[in-house]
Amino acid sequence: MTLALVIVAFFGMEVLVYLSHRFVMHGPGMPIHKSHHQRRPDPGLERNDLYPLMGSVVAMSGFGLGLNLRGFEVLLPIAIGLTVYGVAYFFVHDIYIHRRLPWFSAELSVCERLKAAHRIHHLWGGEPYGMLFPVVPAALWERAAGVDYDPFPPARPRSARGSAPSQVPVEP
Repeated sequence: MTLALVIVAFFGMEVLVYLSHRFVMHGPGMPIHKSHHQRRPDPGLERNDLYPLMGSVVAMSGFGLGLNLRGFEVLLPIAIGLTVYGVAYFFVHDIYIHRRLPWFSAELSVCERLKAAHRIHHLWGGEPYGMLFPVVPAALWERAAGVDYDPFPPARPRSARGSAPSQVPVEP
């Protein structure tokens, strides 16, 4: 039962993310969310970071109640599912797609479809609103294929991060 609650909470978060992204962030919450749709030169904090912060408060509350109050133990596996989803979302969305950690430059084929789907969202501000399991209509894939613009920063090569020597010796 506990593992089932973790799994249900994880997948339920995708539904909640879709609904909140579609009807809150692109609705009355747009004044906060618009910072996410503006290309910025630095990967620092943006106003939109308030949304995942709110989600983490919900998960932390579940941990606190589930660990400390008799009768609320069921909240512990739910909080674990929310947290696992949050970590996956943070990695895929903030680290991989938006490159908010400048030292991260990996290209992962498993994440490329998610990046392409999120690119479609950033191109037109509409579907898909989901993140880890986005549903993208075929017409949007076709429409996006004809657009050269990429709203995301590219992965920086190692030499640009300073982790490789700036002077590479020339072989004789």
